[in-house]
Amino acid sequence: MSNRKSLLTFYETHGQEEYRLQEGSVHRIEFLTATKYFAELFQPKSNILDNCAGTGAYAFYLAEQGHQVTAGDIVPFNVEIMQKKQAKQKRLQEIYLGDVLNLSRFANESFDVVLCMGAFYHLLTAKERRQALKENLRILKKGGLFIATYMNRYAVILGDMVGDLENLDEILRFTQQGTEDIFYASTPEEAETFFLSEGLKQVKHIALDGMALFLTETSKLLTPNGLKRWLTYHLKTCEEKSLLGSSYHGMWIGQK
Repeated sequence: MSNRKSLLTFYETHGQEEYRLQEGSVHRIEFLTATKYFAELFQPKSNILDNCAGTGAYAFYLAEQGHQVTAGDIVPFNVEIMQKKQAKQKRLQEIYLGDVLNLSRFANESFDVVLCMGAFYHLLTAKERRQALKENLRILKKGGLFIATYMNRYAVILGDMVGDLENLDEILRFTQQGTEDIFYASTPEEAETFFLSEGLKQVKHIALDGMALFLTETSKLLTPNGLKRWLTYHLKTCEEKSLLGSSYHGMWIGQK
């Protein structure tokens, strides 16, 4: 991975993955949306690989639902946190330190479900993204589900704009290139074309956090009932194609 050192520094310095999906209404919507689709689409007791698991938010959740889950991440700090959780809960089948570009530790067609929820927006070159996709699909069983997340280029722009547009030139460069520091952002159309290129069948394409990005300030003030009501609306519209590009994160689900 070409940006590995910077990536490790970012996550070890910020340490944000442990609480990110539980803090604030916007991130809770992301988590609740993903797990809603998992519950609908995953067969009971599936053998699942979460290969960019962070500190295990999805991995431990899925294990609690009765699935057989293996979890890995490229960041040692994140893996250590998962290992500490595992020492108390002992729910995961295996925890490993590894890179999505090389999943040779696993045999072909080993898993019913492969989650790659994060890596594709840290792979800055088309070659790396292609290699990661091929490795993910190699270890996925025929008929199995592949789930990937990506960052939306134009939603990121709106989220990162500061003050009186003083960073507009920087934002416009990002619009054209799609890369900035350790992040890569695409468009929904690009993501679909890429994932379909290896013969997958599209099952779902979801605006994972939807329009919540535009409620960043007001969502902090939402009551639990308000969040529940917004989530009800969001889940009714998150597959609407015209809204995909407005979501900070997209989630694509395909079948091999």
